[in-house]
Amino acid sequence: CGIMRITADLSRQEIIELPSDLAPVSFHSTKIIEFDGRRRLVLPANGDAMVVVVGLDGNVDFKLSRPEFEEYRDEQIAFKPTDTAFADGTLYVSDGYGANYISSVDPITHKYTNIFGGTSDDPHAEGLFGTAHGLNLAPDGHHLSIADRPHARFQLMGLDGHFHSSHPIPDGSKPCGIDFKQYGNGCYAVVGSLDDPVEGRPAPIYVLDGHDYELVSTIRPKEELGVELADHIHNTVWYEYDGQVYLICQAWNPGHYFVL
Repeated sequence: CGIMRITADLSRQEIIELPSDLAPVSFHSTKIIEFDGRRRLVLPANGDAMVVVVGLDGNVDFKLSRPEFEEYRDEQIAFKPTDTAFADGTLYVSDGYGANYISSVDPITHKYTNIFGGTSDDPHAEGLFGTAHGLNLAPDGHHLSIADRPHARFQLMGLDGHFHSSHPIPDGSKPCGIDFKQYGNGCYAVVGSLDDPVEGRPAPIYVLDGHDYELVSTIRPKEELGVELADHIHNTVWYEYDGQVYLICQAWNPGHYFVL
């Protein structure tokens, strides 16, 4: 139906209407980025093999279609983008439900510039993914932290595509993405997990040390906080307003969000 816009104090929400041809499209994630003096929303559409970049008013700026690399030359190779990240003037697109490549794009020219990653069922394969579902810029500003969902880990990759390190979270979790925040003297990461390691148990939210990925805290929205629809957590992000730190949490099936 459109994109949710929420006031800074989290008290009101409204819909940003999109053009009619985008109304039936399911967008998998939303990122706010700024380049060329303007802020935009980046919307990957895994079911429609494209990434749509729109202004904060919902007007389309441009669309990115299937990457123009040798790795996608075979039409049988799917392109189903699930998330994006913006770093050092470059947009990175994660093909999480397709071929698991990470492609980089120049947002000024709208041209793809590099590709790395790919698919592997090996949970220890370096720089390859079972599902490269979500990603964000790591606190050092030089690496992408990429959620490898079925392998319950995050892989740290250089902006040029070189593998740096791999960091597991509780085995059996299914991390959908990661968000970082400097707070006090520390840096923390928050991770929404689609499933719990124990089959049938409502999914948790993990708080990790933002540097070494050690588990700091496990939040259980359904069991401990009474959020009845929080069976599967898709994305969780930090948010600070008026001196208070919040977690904005998106749950899946049925879709909704809640704020802690």
